Parts: sequence; structure tokens; C-alpha cells
Amino acid sequence: MKVSVRNIRIIILSILAVSVLALAPAISGAASFVPNRPIEFVCFASPGGGSGIFAETVGGIMEKEKIVPVSMPRIYKSGGGFAVGMAYLAEKKGNPHFLGSTANPFILTPLVVTASGKKTITHKDFTQIAILAFDEMAVVVKYDSPYKSIKELVAAAKAKPKSIKFGGTNVGGTDSLLIASLAKAAGVEFNYIAFQGGGEVNAALLGGHIDAMSANPTEMLPQIEGKTMRMLAVASEKRLPGFKELTTMKELGYNVVFNTHRGITAPPGIPAEAVAYYENAFKKLSETESFKAKK
Repeated sequence: MKVSVRNIRIIILSILAVSVLALAPAISGAASFVPNRPIEFVCFASPGGGSGIFAETVGGIMEKEKIVPVSMPRIYKSGGGFAVGMAYLAEKKGNPHFLGSTANPFILTPLVVTASGKKTITHKDFTQIAILAFDEMAVVVKYDSPYKSIKELVAAAKAKPKSIKFGGTNVGGTDSLLIASLAKAAGVEFNYIAFQGGGEVNAALLGGHIDAMSANPTEMLPQIEGKTMRMLAVASEKRLPGFKELTTMKELGYNVVFNTHRGITAPPGIPAEAVAYYENAFKKLSETESFKAKK
């Protein structure tokens, strides 16, 4: 069966929706849990990329707005397309003082093996708490790049297949799927180079080691405003508020629409009261002006 990126996105949303809804009967009315020591907030990627920015933003607002009565130190466990972080969080079974931040690789990483090698882990092993946002994805180049548009980037790839180096996180993750979709739509071949996390990808682009990368437009604002990077096009249905001059790939003739979810998960088997507490806490987070301003 042929599986498109659109189908993958639908599958991801369906899996997450079912996972969250399945918890509803168990948590109804539960409210006795309150964290009494720091909540370790695990990011499955490295600092500097979309997942890292999301974790820092959410953790910072939770602390500043006192939505939780304790601190939420951010702990980075990157590697293996979220596999390392997922294995770490899975080992905290039943402990409600650990949380994780999720994105598409949380679903797309097919299997994770713990250090002991005796247990396989998937997203189904975790306790889903909330989906807080969906990030659109854009193609980004260095500000002084010779490529001023997606058309120019595609033309260079057509003239010399695999000459255009695209950087991103693990193969099979969000970045690689977006670039593969663009390559297919444009009828070209790109050279995809995988890094451990978004921070490394950013550094590679600024250092001239790759030609382009993909990223959420909002997370790129400091680089865009500082004129160190430029966005060429976004993989969305229509132009984004605040980025009206940024064309969509569809406008340019490439039928590519893609985004990544940002959510919260917890270890397997945490008490129902803790699930209820965190669902309520992240609902409060989503309603704060601080969070709305970051979306």
C-alpha cells in the first residue's frame, strides 16, 4: 500500500486522539495528586531546535505562571530519532514526577530498545496528556545563500542530482519526510544529511556545511530578524498570519502540506489522579497569554 505524507499525518493524529480519549473514563473527577518535588521535563531532542524551543517555552511558562507548585527542569535526552529519550522516560514507569515533550518522531520511531535490550517500546507504552500545538514547516537557507527561491533550489537539484545538501534530524522523522515530499513533488533528488538535533542543523547551515534545512517559521524568527537565515516557502495550505510574504509550496506548484504536533506525554502507569492533574495544568497553560503569544 502506498502511504503518503498526508496519510502519515492523519495516522499520527488518529493515534494520538485515541490514546488521549482512552484515558478519559479513568481520570474523571480525579484531583488528589499535587507534585511535591521537581518535575523532570524530558526533551527527546537536543537544545536549539523546534523540540528544544517548545520544551523551554512550556517549562518556562509553567514555572513563571506558577501553574505547578514546583520547578520543571528541562532534561535533554537526544539520539535515535527520540529513541534515547523515550527509553529513558519509559524506565520511570509509575512515577508522576516525569514528563516528556512529543513531536512526530514520537509516533514515527517504530521501536525503541532499552539499555538492557529486553523490552521494545512504542508510543503506546506511554501515558498521553495533551497536544498543545501544530507547527508548520518551512524551507530555510542561509541569508546570503545563492538560492533566493524554492524554484532556484529545485533547478540546481535538477541540473545536478543530490548536489543540494538538506540538513535535518533523523531519517524517517519530520524533516526527512518533508524534504522527501518536496523532492517527489518537484521530481528531483536532494542529499539529506541527518543530525542529532535542530541545534546542530542550525549550526551546519550557518557554517555553510549544508545548503538548506526545514524548520517552524516561528522558531526561526530570531535568525530571520537578525538576517542570518531566510525562509523560501512554507508547507501549509495557505499563507501564515504574520508571514504573509512567505509563499506556500502549493502556490509554487508543489503539492506539499506538512506539519508536526507538539505534545506532552508521561511514563507508563502513572496514577489516574496525576493524569487528571496534568491535563488540567496544561489546559491552563494553553489559556495563558504567554503561551498564546508563542503560538
